[in-house]
Amino acid sequence: MFAGTYEAWGHDMTTGATTPRFTLLGPLRAWRGPQELDLGSRQQRTLLALLLVRQGRPAPVDALVADIWGGRPPARAVGSLRTYVSRLRKALEIPDGAGDGPRVLVSEHGAYALRVPAEAVDLGLFGRDVAAADLARAARRPEEARILLRTALALWGEEPLAGLGGPGVEAERSRLEGQRLAALEMRLALDVELGEHIRALGELRELAERHPLRERLSALLMRAYVLSGQDGEALAVHERTRRLLAAEFGIDPGREMAAIAEGITSGGGIGVTGSDPAAGEQAHEAPREPQAAGTARAALPGQGGPTGPEPVPDGFRRPAQMPRDLADFTGREQALAELTGQLTGGQAGGAAGVRPAPVVVVSGSTGVGKSALAVHAAHRVRGRFPDGQLYADLRAPDGTAVHPAVVLESFLRALRGPDRPVPEQQTDRAALYRSELAEARVLVVLDNVGDPAAVDALLPGGPGCAALITSTARLSGLAGARHTHLGVLSRAEALTWLETALGAERVAAEPEACVELTERCGGLPLALRIVAMRLATRPSWAVASVVAALRGRQRLTALGIADLSVREAFRREYGRLPAALRPVFARVALLREPDGQFGPTAVALALGVPSGEARALCEELVDRSWLESARPGRYHVHGLLREFAVAVQQDGQDGTGRADGERSAAVLFAPEGADPSLGSSRSLRPPRGTREGLAS
Repeated sequence: MFAGTYEAWGHDMTTGATTPRFTLLGPLRAWRGPQELDLGSRQQRTLLALLLVRQGRPAPVDALVADIWGGRPPARAVGSLRTYVSRLRKALEIPDGAGDGPRVLVSEHGAYALRVPAEAVDLGLFGRDVAAADLARAARRPEEARILLRTALALWGEEPLAGLGGPGVEAERSRLEGQRLAALEMRLALDVELGEHIRALGELRELAERHPLRERLSALLMRAYVLSGQDGEALAVHERTRRLLAAEFGIDPGREMAAIAEGITSGGGIGVTGSDPAAGEQAHEAPREPQAAGTARAALPGQGGPTGPEPVPDGFRRPAQMPRDLADFTGREQALAELTGQLTGGQAGGAAGVRPAPVVVVSGSTGVGKSALAVHAAHRVRGRFPDGQLYADLRAPDGTAVHPAVVLESFLRALRGPDRPVPEQQTDRAALYRSELAEARVLVVLDNVGDPAAVDALLPGGPGCAALITSTARLSGLAGARHTHLGVLSRAEALTWLETALGAERVAAEPEACVELTERCGGLPLALRIVAMRLATRPSWAVASVVAALRGRQRLTALGIADLSVREAFRREYGRLPAALRPVFARVALLREPDGQFGPTAVALALGVPSGEARALCEELVDRSWLESARPGRYHVHGLLREFAVAVQQDGQDGTGRADGERSAAVLFAPEGADPSLGSSRSLRPPRGTREGLAS
């Protein structure tokens, strides 16, 4: 039952009566004090919801128009949007007589933002309680974590954003449902861990039926059955899941479910807790432990490598948190040599105290193998950091950023022991963290960093330490860092990797097909990993048969298996681009002059902006690894990203509001030196018969 009303929210809404309070995790509603507010028409409420879910981040007008009306908005969409904003301000703003303008629903640089405290929205309360549960669970306080999760889940109704529609709402509803399911999984795991497996059985059965391909739920259901003495039911869950996965994806269940089943059949039993690395990771992307949304993927004390870290004098084990290295890691020799040298160069001869701790950034596009390279390098140099290795993934499974305070909590528990107190404030945690590492020799790996400001508190200051960071962005604002930008694999590297993944005999049997396979995958490790997974589970298939499937226009569709998909990886990263940059990429990605590249003049023609602004936009996309630039003023796009841009425009998600027939992809043929001031109606027509080749 929905608990997010004024009467049943479970939080004091009588104080600060001038601040509006909102619910999103059911029907959209708002109050000021005890008085419920009239939020107007459906589209007006949709606008309010889209601003609330952004939690204070500005939403550009063009993005809001696309989110409310889709790819074909009405002629007066922007005018209607402004009318909705004006009406919402009348309902939400607090007249203070100062004449300073709006303070709640504000406008800035062509965008709108809603400035309300996080605790004034049920979504903010949910996120706060889930984050607190993460900290409690990392500190091994499972009962406290479960209470927090129950409080968080009690805020939910039957459906978030109920009664609202539009492309933006549908996308947000799906994202919110994912957050809810992740929190529910965590709470159910705690129920099983705390001995309430019988009570959890009914809920687990229902959820597993609704999400039959979600292995974590099936594994929890198996554990609950075993602990309830129903081994036969547990084996039936395993068999049912095995058949579904085989039919849908041609794969078997992961190691967690397999281990439970093996424990039943061998009579070895199972533990109450445990996790299993996700199966089927990308080529050169390091596997990670599954977890609930919002947790830093930092291992708890005692979760070291196969041989385990060496105990320290008090019996506590030094942290050794690196994910396992990939057995089929190949290539990247030059980048690997650079990384290991940068991480350890100052430590030779005991000279660690004479230089600051090195910070090394590995950047590159989605799926290029940043994480696996970083983990491989970390394993190579771990002997130079005898006091431990810390690891955290700063991107949660739902795509949101993990808060530095959560990572600091986990790191401090790992360094000091699970029973030592940790300060509540992030600044105090950061100070204690620096103190712990001041005289230590510890390697810190921070994976999937989005904002350099978010990692300042996590960088070690001790001269014997080092930090290794991976990011899609180049993080040029990170002072003092050394940078390695990772490109796609060369043909030789890709073929060597295929030999490792498929066997040298299979590659030697079809050398031409394997060469074409690497080209069709564009040297992108994620694409190669997906194809290799498919071929490895189908040993009778010819490599040429897979190559044939990659020759058509649906290459991105073919590059997917199980929960790995090139298209989805691009889509998730595209969603993290600033809204103003998305339509820019979606259009400039289609530009290509005779040499396969393009320059700022063509971009200026495509976007209708001055050449200087066009160059600046391209450079920002280069910084975010959506474009590449081999020399100043010349840009190119990876072929798979170009196909993704075509799909974005066809789906009407580029934010331009154009119909398909109005796309100005004809600037492919704009010559360098053409006058950017020429109107699109005269200068942007393609030669006859060329439109079909835009995605090539």
